[in-house]
Amino acid sequence: MFDDWKQAWRQAVENFQREVRESPPGVPLRVRAMERELVSAGGALTKLEQEIGRTRRQAEKERHEETVCRRREGFARDAGDDETVRVAGEFAIRHSERAALLERKAVVLEEERALLGRDVDEMRRLLNEAAAAAAQAPPPKETTKLDERDFSRLEHDARHRAAEARLEELKKRMRSDVS
Repeated sequence: MFDDWKQAWRQAVENFQREVRESPPGVPLRVRAMERELVSAGGALTKLEQEIGRTRRQAEKERHEETVCRRREGFARDAGDDETVRVAGEFAIRHSERAALLERKAVVLEEERALLGRDVDEMRRLLNEAAAAAAQAPPPKETTKLDERDFSRLEHDARHRAAEARLEELKKRMRSDVS
């Protein structure tokens, strides 16, 4: 999940920045493309916020389970059941470690959300500037002819995206092999 939204986020930001760099000023198609990328980036930000919520809820659940195990450990100690004391203590430690990990993950995700939020704000500012420039500029001549440079750039972008996808797939396989 995390890798999916992160990849979608990177793609949206890259597309947005390409539109800013490569489109001539005042082109309404440019503004529409920038709006689409801003919506996409906003969607990725929403997914990140949902992931933060899920992570926080999982951490709370682990803390609750730790508390339950500690309570069982105390009951077992009072009853003189050493084996249950040992098992409950082990499980309490596991729940505590998971909770700590999830809490750290949530902090990192919140930091990521802050960075991405700034990106969205910058994208919104650039979009507003482009929309204002488009509103003031005379409509450009429509052209549908792509030159060799355009095709080269499109091919390069496609190769880059394919390489990124292959790299992500290899990383996933390596992570699953390690597990």
